[in-house]
Amino acid sequence: MIMNKFNSFGEFLEAKRTEKKYSLRAMAKLLDISPQYYSEVEKNRRSAFTPEKLEKLVGILFLNEEEKDRLYVLAAQSKKTKGTAIAPDLPDYIMERDYVRSALRLAIDTDAGEEEWKVLIDELKRRKG
Repeated sequence: MIMNKFNSFGEFLEAKRTEKKYSLRAMAKLLDISPQYYSEVEKNRRSAFTPEKLEKLVGILFLNEEEKDRLYVLAAQSKKTKGTAIAPDLPDYIMERDYVRSALRLAIDTDAGEEEWKVLIDELKRRKG
């Protein structure tokens, strides 16, 4: 996967910003934050933005699904504490659906691997069209 070449949220953010030809100041203005704060995040001196700002970034940068997923994973990793990190778009979805929590617990209990999850993902993608 080409998206895995980014090891940090700031590195990903800078690459996408420059790819879309936004200046640092322009991007900060679009996100309604100070250029200094934006710069600190891009340099990995501060953790990733709030979920609302991340969603705004997705739209500003016209990220595809793979890029959006990578953005969220890297954002979660930038806020990692005590060995836990979860992308900000997932907790509400998980906590609002008993069946999702049940599926995740069953996957843990049965030590479900990549192949089992791939079957589920492929089926959901097939339904999506």
